[in-house]
Formats: sequence, structure tokens, C-alpha cells
Amino acid sequence: MSPVCRRRFRASTNPLVGAKKQAARKAELALRAAFLWTVALLPVGCAAIAPAPDTANLRPGQLGTGGDPDVTAVNLAQYAFGDTSRTYGKPIDAARACAAMEYLAGELNTSPRWGGVSALTKGQLLQGRAEVREALGVVPDASSQAVVDRLTAAADALAAGDEAAAARQLGPPTFNAPGEQVLARLANMPYLQMANVSTMRAGNELFQPNTEDLTP
Repeated sequence: MSPVCRRRFRASTNPLVGAKKQAARKAELALRAAFLWTVALLPVGCAAIAPAPDTANLRPGQLGTGGDPDVTAVNLAQYAFGDTSRTYGKPIDAARACAAMEYLAGELNTSPRWGGVSALTKGQLLQGRAEVREALGVVPDASSQAVVDRLTAAADALAAGDEAAAARQLGPPTFNAPGEQVLARLANMPYLQMANVSTMRAGNELFQPNTEDLTP
């Protein structure tokens, strides 16, 4: 047997050499598996990132009063959705409260100013907005800006005594019914639990940070 062959034979029969090769092979396979697993998870991670909620902008005084628009919106919505008697027969107040709810759900979810608001409250605000939209008959693809602008314009028209102009603001394409029907809905809003709970929570967190969590 030649010297080269003898060296190869001794290496192949040496248990330490064989164990090292086997360990290296296992490590290589483990690294490959980890890499493939990471690559496989990438699409899942990307899909889990939800888009930011649609958020409207408010002009100064658009909710019927001046001051900080976020504070005004919380106060309007928290008061109105706490008791249906507060908006019954009062479509101006109901329209502004619904516009406030629409605005708040987006603003508190997207503004860095309110980054300290709990994720639970933010999620409930979006649920409350969905409740309000369903009660009013907002079409599913209506933008938040359109909803806020239509509701506040209708409230302003009613405040000026022009019910016909208010009705024109509340029909299609933003709402699923003629303006007169939407006005009737505003004058007789049902109790909306998540709109009530979420705006109460938002008020507590914005103005009383140490208040214990409310439960629906």
C-alpha cells in the first residue's frame, strides 16, 4: 500500500476524524435549516403589518367650537355616546359627535402626540367608529375625510336653519340612503356600546392617566 493510501486509510478508520466530520455536517445542515426557516417567515411578518387607519384632518372650529380639536372631539363623543337621550331629536349634536368619533379613531391611532394611549383603547376606538358608520349607513369605502366633512357641513347647515342643505350633504356617495333618511338616523341614534366605552377610555387616558381601565 502506498504512503498516500495508508494515510487515507488511517484517517477513514480514525473515530475522532469521523466524529468531527459528522459534527461539521450536522452544523451545516442546522444552519441551512435556520436560514430557510427565516426566509419562509419573512412574508408572514410583512403581511402582519397592517396599514395605518384612515385619518381625517379637522379645520379650526370644524366641530362647532374652537380650542384643541382633539380635546374637543373627545369631549363631544364621550358625552354624546354616554346616553342616547343626549342626542335624541338633536341631529346637530349627533352629527358633530359622529364626526368627532370618526376623527378620533384615526387621530389617536396615528398621531405621535397620542403614542401613550393604550393599544386596547385604540382598537376599541376603531370598533366604535365602525359601529357609528353602520348606524349612519356610511358606505364601506367612504374616506374618513369625506365622512367628517359631510357630517360637519350638515350640522352647520342645520344650525343655520337650512335642513334641505343638510340633507344634500348626507346622501350618496358617502351614505347609503337619501339625506333625509340619514338625518332621521341622526335624530334617533341607538346606543352604541363600543362608541361609548372607547370614548370613555380615551377621555380617561387623555385627561386622567392614572384612572384604572374600564371594561365594556
